[in-house]
Amino acid sequence: MNLSRIMRQTHEGLGLLIGIQVVLWISGGFVMSALPLAKVRGEDRVAPQVSVAVDPSGEFAPVKTVAAAAGWDQLDRAELFTWQGQPVYRLTREGKSLLADARSGSLISPLSEEQARAIAEADYLGPGAVASVTRQTEPESEIRGRDLPLWRVTFDDGRRTTLYVSPASGEIAARRNNLWRVYDFFWMLHIMDYRSRENFNHPLLVTAAVTAWLLATSGLWLVVNWLTRRRRRRAP
Repeated sequence: MNLSRIMRQTHEGLGLLIGIQVVLWISGGFVMSALPLAKVRGEDRVAPQVSVAVDPSGEFAPVKTVAAAAGWDQLDRAELFTWQGQPVYRLTREGKSLLADARSGSLISPLSEEQARAIAEADYLGPGAVASVTRQTEPESEIRGRDLPLWRVTFDDGRRTTLYVSPASGEIAARRNNLWRVYDFFWMLHIMDYRSRENFNHPLLVTAAVTAWLLATSGLWLVVNWLTRRRRRRAP
């Protein structure tokens, strides 16, 4: 068996083995490059936020007193700012946050359904209205890496925009829509991580990448070999 035949059979075998994944890679790359990233992230439907300065002459509860009421003896950070028209503290410790009324010192966290709805409506800039507000307690791929629970606020626009509001910090933890969901699906196919959709260094992807490289290399060798033989046939 000559080398040309071996390379041809190798190329055909690799094509059968990895061909579908190569098509998925190309398809995923096309879809992800075609979708506008700002719309995927929902940035085009974020309402402009007006920052209102806190009156420094006001009387505020001591930060230590507020932290003690929450059972926190130490803090990593304390912020004083205007939230929903009132001065509040956002206290942070070990990656966790809570809100408190800066005047009375009473805790605002965890946020109620009505408060979460108000935050989402103030953040949203689009043609839809709130369709549902639900408490998300189970992990899912759409909010992977986020601390639970979260308030899930869904709007009835064409993209099914969904804002996830943290009941602890009052912040928007994630922005999702149908464009993001399509993008995320093809991202999963692209990196071949069908669980977390985040790991692109796992053995399956590395093996597929090496196989695809061998497919391309053997194909290039066959083309060069064919051109060389053709040139020899034409030579006098």
